[in-house]
Amino acid sequence: MNQSKNRFLVVSTAAALAAMLATASILSGCGGGEGEAKETRVVTETQIVTKVVNGVFTDEEGNIIKDADGNPMTAPAGTPDTDAKEKSESEAKESKSNGEKSEAAESKSDDGDNGSSKSDDSKESKSSESKESKSSKSSKSEGGGSGEVLKVGGESFSVGDEITCVYSVTCPDSFINFQATLNYDSSVLKATGAKMQGDASSGSVVNYKLDGKVKFNGINLAGYDYTDGGKFMYVTYEVIGSGSTSPEISWEIVTDEKNNPMVVNGDIKSSFKISESWE
Repeated sequence: MNQSKNRFLVVSTAAALAAMLATASILSGCGGGEGEAKETRVVTETQIVTKVVNGVFTDEEGNIIKDADGNPMTAPAGTPDTDAKEKSESEAKESKSNGEKSEAAESKSDDGDNGSSKSDDSKESKSSESKESKSSKSSKSEGGGSGEVLKVGGESFSVGDEITCVYSVTCPDSFINFQATLNYDSSVLKATGAKMQGDASSGSVVNYKLDGKVKFNGINLAGYDYTDGGKFMYVTYEVIGSGSTSPEISWEIVTDEKNNPMVVNGDIKSSFKISESWE
C-alpha cells in the first residue's frame, strides 16, 4: 500500500514538472530570447528553485531532477546554463554601472570647463558692452553704435544715444504768457527730461512724462523778454528707434504785453520766432 502511494506521488510530481516544461517550451518558441527570460523569471517568482546545468534541470543543491521513468529532465533547446546566465547578467550590470559613473565624471568635468569658459566669456562680454555703450553715447555718425541710425534735425544718431534739443526764441516784444505742446514720435524717441530756460523758467510748468508729448506753459505779468534772443527750453531724449523724425511744437497761446494775441488758431501771427539745435 505504501509503495503504491509513493509511486502515485512521484507520478504526480513528474506530471507537474512536465506541465511546467511544456509551458516553458511554448514560451521559448514565442519570441526567442524574450520567451526564455520570461520562463526563468516565472521559476524564480514561484519559488521553485531549479537550475540548468549542461542542459539538464537540477535542484538548488545540484541534484539532477528526473521524470517518473527516472530519466533526467532536460531544459528546452537553447536554454543557457543558470550559472553562465547569472554571470552574464552580473557582468552586464557591472558594465552599465561603470559606464554611468564614467559618463557622470565626464559630464562633471565638462561642466567645470564650461563654467570657466562662461566666466571668461561673461567678463569679455561685459567689457565689450561697456565700450560699445560709451562709444554709442558719444557717436553722432551714421555708422556708429549698433548700426541703426535715427536722423533728426539734420543730424544722425545711433539707437541708444542720449540727445538734447535746445529751443531758442527771438521776439521783438515781450510776451506775458505762453502755452504749447511738443509732439514727437515715441516709437523712435523717449523724452527723459525737459526744462524751461532764461526768462521762461519763471512762473512756468513743463511736463515731459507723457507718451509722445511734452506740454509746457507759463505766465508772468512782468513779461518774458527775448527781444535779443535766448534759450527758451531744452528737451532730452533717448534714441530707441531708427529712421527719421521731426518733433514739432503746436502753439496754443502767446500774448504780448498789450494783451494782443501773437498766436491765432495755432498760427503765429507776429515776429515771434523759435529755432532748434540738436546735440
